[in-house]
Amino acid sequence: MDPTPYLHPKNPKLKLWDLPGMGTLKFPAAEYIEKMECKKYDFFLIVSHTRFSEHDLHLVKALTELKKNFVFVRSRMDIDIPNQMDDYGISEEEVKKEVREDIQKYLKDQGVPDPHIFLVNCRQQTTYEFSDLVQYIWNNLPDLKRATMVLSLRAVTEGMVNAKTEILRKEIKWSALMSASGGAVPIPGVSIAADISLISGNTLYYIEQLGLDDESLELLAKEYDTTVAYLKENIRGTSALIASPREAIITILRALVLGGAATISTIGEALKMTIVGMAAGSVVSSVSAFASTYFTLNKILTLVSDDSHRVLQAAIAIRAKKLSEEMSTHQ
Repeated sequence: MDPTPYLHPKNPKLKLWDLPGMGTLKFPAAEYIEKMECKKYDFFLIVSHTRFSEHDLHLVKALTELKKNFVFVRSRMDIDIPNQMDDYGISEEEVKKEVREDIQKYLKDQGVPDPHIFLVNCRQQTTYEFSDLVQYIWNNLPDLKRATMVLSLRAVTEGMVNAKTEILRKEIKWSALMSASGGAVPIPGVSIAADISLISGNTLYYIEQLGLDDESLELLAKEYDTTVAYLKENIRGTSALIASPREAIITILRALVLGGAATISTIGEALKMTIVGMAAGSVVSSVSAFASTYFTLNKILTLVSDDSHRVLQAAIAIRAKKLSEEMSTHQ
């Protein structure tokens, strides 16, 4: 087996490499680091479904010398936890505690002082410590690569929703600048212009990124053993944006302008960026377009983010309720 790349289905810049095991005839330990070109990777997951081996420890030593980030991932917990619960009559938390302590003791005895260990079920991202693993990875990547990774992942935890929202909000000023450079049209009922097409495109992107599109809701419903209809009951502010985006955007624009939110004076530093390089005759209309787009996108992103949190909380609550009912049945 040679190193095998797996491209992200929606982001070709994100690539996961499956490296062959160390210590084989083809890849002996002494030549492994050089043959695998370990210097070129950003992060390493050392995965095992049983105990970690001497070859894993050899790899850790080499990665430490290269100053590479790595973690230990104990997989197949969805198999081991039920088995040990049945065999020894202990709880899920007790099984996880024993597995973690066993791994920690072995690694520390072998000279790994502070191992980062994650217990996962790779088939289901919403269980065990999969989300903690993902968050640890993105927190230890450079800013640009972190943003690429976060926007490539599904919003299946509240931490992920927060991370995506933060990145998307930072990008709003650039969309507003595009609006200021052209494409804005007058909005009926208010003395302001806005680029409705640009705002609509961003809105659909926010809905997809934060997991409120139909495909994302279907996957979430399957993972939490509930229905899409139940999840959609928890979508409030975003409902109109999904059903009639243009009309909903115009309504938000009017509310912001009439409410005094989208005023030129409140944009501050971002506004100064808009004026730079513009001809004097176009400044007023450009600033108006910038302001309308900037505030509208911020408002829409907040609505979508709030609904995403609401949907996830509802899914978590339904799973907790079912688990509670199952435990009551077994008692």
